Amino acid sequence: MYCKYYQANSLKHMTWFVFGTFRNEENVAFGRTLDKKESLLEFFVAPAYEERFLKIMKYLSSKGYIFNLKEAENRLKD
Repeated sequence: MYCKYYQANSLKHMTWFVFGTFRNEENVAFGRTLDKKESLLEFFVAPAYEERFLKIMKYLSSKGYIFNLKEAENRLKD
């Protein structure tokens, strides 16, 4: 089974905080930078953690740390 896949942009200086949040939240999602220049992040989320992931992302978005969150086709799925 493949994980859910999301992309979002972040404020460049807050990328470390976004990823740190997920490490602190018992690894709800695996995240990494997809495009450093555009501060484009990608997240792989197990379906069981999707609701928790979205709740955290909503909070981070409300603080202005991330924006343009969107679910997409898992790019590793072939």
